This record gives sequence, C-alpha cells and structure tokens, in this order.
Amino acid sequence: MKDGVFVTKTKGRRSIILVLSAIAVFCISVAIVVLISIDTNAKEIQLEALNNQLQELRQENQEMDYLINHADEAELYEHLARDRGYSYPDEKVFYDVTPGN
Repeated sequence: MKDGVFVTKTKGRRSIILVLSAIAVFCISVAIVVLISIDTNAKEIQLEALNNQLQELRQENQEMDYLINHADEAELYEHLARDRGYSYPDEKVFYDVTPGN
C-alpha cells in the first residue's frame, strides 16, 4: 500500500512541476514577444525617419544636379554663395521671418 501512495505523490509532484514549468515557459515567451514588438516599433520609427532623411537628401541632390547641368558658371557660383549666406558688396538682403516661411 505504501508503494501505491508513494507513486501517487510522485506523479502529483511531477504534474505540478510540469504545470509550473509550462506556465514559466509561457510567461517567458510572452515577455519575449512583447520585447520584440517594442523593438520592432522603435526600428520602424527609426526607419521612417531615415527614409525621410534619404528623401530630403535625394531632393537636394536633384537640385544640385539641375544647377550643375543647367546653369552657367556665374549662376552656379552665385547660387552656391547665396546658400552660404554671401551677398554682393553694398547689397541689402532682406529675409522673411514671419511664421510659416
């Protein structure tokens, strides 16, 4: 009779250990999925920012290519100088500082 009771207690302990192990694996799996989801969202935001930056750089590159291909040297140098804040001597440069411009 003692052998039957011992076997039942051992099976009960094994099933409890098995259930606890399954719960632990499930909790760890859920935590991993949540962390991966958070990381994926952060990477998507970073990718969108990089794509926007890439688009801006491509636009700037197209403008520069157009200037190089369609402007004579004087126009090109004047445009580059104005982009860097230079002006002609005794020239007054006015900037529109109203919001939205």
